[in-house]
Amino acid sequence: MVQLFYLTPFSLSVLNVAIMLTLLTAYLWRIPGKLPATRQLLTFLSGVNVVFVAFFYIFSSLDLDGVRIAWWALHFVVFFILFLIQFAYHYPKLHFPKEARRVFIVSLIVSVLVYLFYLYHTTLLEPIYDPSGGLFVYLGTHEISVLVGLELLWAMSLFVRQIRALRREGEGDALQRESHIAAIRKIFLILLSPIVLVALIILAYLDLASWEIVGHLLGTGLMIFVLLFTVVYLNNALEPSSLQIKMVGLSLGAILVVLGFSSAITMNLHKESYLSLKKVEIERSGSEIVASRFEALPEEISFIAREGELIYQASGFDAELSGESGAWEGAWRFRKLEPLEPQSYFITRSLTLDGASYEVGYSYHGYRAHLHEMAEQLLYIVIGAVLFAVIAFPLFFRVSLFIPLQRLLGGVDRMEQGSLDVDLPVGVHDEIGVLTKSFNTMVGSVREGREQLRAAYDQQIDLTDAYSRFVPKEIITTLNKQSILELGLGDNIKQEMTVLFSDIRSFTTISESMSPEQIFRFINRYLEEVGPIVRKHGGYIDKYIGDAVMALFPGGPDDALATAIEMQSQVRDFNQRRAESEEGYVEVRIGVGIHTGELMLGTIGEHQRMEGTVISDAVNLASRIEGLTKAYNAPILISNATYTKLASPAQFNIRHLDRVKVKGKTEWVEIVEVLDGEEEIRRAHKLANRDEFDKAVETFQARRFKEALEQFNTLKQRDEIDVAVDVYIERCQQFIEQGIPENWDGAIQL
Repeated sequence: MVQLFYLTPFSLSVLNVAIMLTLLTAYLWRIPGKLPATRQLLTFLSGVNVVFVAFFYIFSSLDLDGVRIAWWALHFVVFFILFLIQFAYHYPKLHFPKEARRVFIVSLIVSVLVYLFYLYHTTLLEPIYDPSGGLFVYLGTHEISVLVGLELLWAMSLFVRQIRALRREGEGDALQRESHIAAIRKIFLILLSPIVLVALIILAYLDLASWEIVGHLLGTGLMIFVLLFTVVYLNNALEPSSLQIKMVGLSLGAILVVLGFSSAITMNLHKESYLSLKKVEIERSGSEIVASRFEALPEEISFIAREGELIYQASGFDAELSGESGAWEGAWRFRKLEPLEPQSYFITRSLTLDGASYEVGYSYHGYRAHLHEMAEQLLYIVIGAVLFAVIAFPLFFRVSLFIPLQRLLGGVDRMEQGSLDVDLPVGVHDEIGVLTKSFNTMVGSVREGREQLRAAYDQQIDLTDAYSRFVPKEIITTLNKQSILELGLGDNIKQEMTVLFSDIRSFTTISESMSPEQIFRFINRYLEEVGPIVRKHGGYIDKYIGDAVMALFPGGPDDALATAIEMQSQVRDFNQRRAESEEGYVEVRIGVGIHTGELMLGTIGEHQRMEGTVISDAVNLASRIEGLTKAYNAPILISNATYTKLASPAQFNIRHLDRVKVKGKTEWVEIVEVLDGEEEIRRAHKLANRDEFDKAVETFQARRFKEALEQFNTLKQRDEIDVAVDVYIERCQQFIEQGIPENWDGAIQL
């Protein structure tokens, strides 16, 4: 039985491409959670791989029926390229969903119709075999080629549209968008490269280039094309990849390209050696051919023709002349009309002997068998190299590259999580080793820098805490600043607050018997008693004025009044503790004045010295009200504006004390005494007389001073130490004796 399958240089190149595509599709297949673009690309590449397997069979087989089926399978490319179009629609994301569905349906229908026409047409045709090219050629393939070309152009136009769509997007990651645009450009340029291969085929058809050279260039070009596409897509795939896959894939692809190119050169040299050997044989047999002594001819000679007439044929030779004479690159075609038999092909050599033209034909099977022997050895080398690369390269790269890199990435992850106790072992002494050393040095520097930064931060916190003792943090917060460093000269805000002033009564008398050191120690002890109470109730101390305290309450007057009541209680406890531990101690009594109103809080001074302060009539009035606590011997006085803004005024025990007018102001302010700050006995007396006191004050305000005097004298008999009653008695007597001042409105001038 005649052998019908022989490897050729071009079939070997095509096989290399098929191997590369198989490895690429296998990698894409194993990607978990593939995105639509990757699924479309996987389908397209799988189909292209089928095409190259069909090419491999066509360039290697002389079996007519098998080659016919292979050609039919090859032209399935008209369906597979539909998925390249869909890949172009989906990479990097689907911008034209409706159009993509419509184009797929229309393209599929057209492809089916064209393929059915091609199938019908080629079924009726007898294939023409080209021995120089080593393949059967069918007529009627132009429709498929035109359709595939149009579909390829459509896919490339889609890549251009994708770039425009990405540029129109204004949201998202700009760097990622530019990366996708660059990837599309690279894929577009790679898809343009087959145009060069098509140009080579056209040159061969026009006899402007040798089919043999074109075949070698096509094989190498296709391998380089697949290699470039693999590298570009792995670097720009939508799914995560690994450096190991890229390195192994690139190395394997490069090996296949080099082996393919080397195989083509080796096969060409092997072919030339065969042809040279046959040439020598014919030259040595020239005298026997001229003398028609055919007994001594080499067995591989199948026929000899002289001037177009057959003068010798080997046993079993049965063919008719149907072609023109040529050199080794061509072939004479002798074939029976029916059926077409592959063994009817021969390779010929033209020569001139004694002035006559001879054609010597060798068995084409012998020629193909000679090439197949070398191609088979090269095929084993390619398969062995692929297996070696698939097994050895991952191990090599893993040990020498990826394990050190993974160790380095692990250190980076630990560093990202905040751990700086990282010291990686340097296992290799190459660039990765240098990088690992640099990483260890960097971590050490960062660790040292963090320690320095932490020390500086702690120092800054201490400084900030220290500054906050001079500039309250609440002022910084109220001015909408994050830290004292952000404060600037002139920063201000207008806001309603409650202002509290407190002062130690008769402090001069208390301090007369103290040394300066004792005075400071006493004041600080007192302020340590009252300061926390202010903060407890949501206020902050704006400033200390000697023994006096000025505090601000952004939250409302309830906080300030609760502070004042607790301060009075705390001072009584303070006095009791001093009485138990100090000899000759003087009792401390304080007065607290409170007013609520709008004030401006900000920074004043100049660039070398500034401070936070408040500017408002409310501050001045609160200070004046605190001063009245001495005149009326009242622990806590508040303005009526503060009293009316209390959340629950009824829960406090108060009495309306007087009307006052600040100098320079035309409106008077009512003063309210809060009895909750009094000692229990004093509070009980004042509460018992509160109604009569209120009536007496109303009589006074009505200018019935004699009647008011009688009422206050009656109160005096009930409570001899109520200073407020004494003030009103004196005032009534003054108005009775001296008359009412001009424009008197019931208020006293401060």
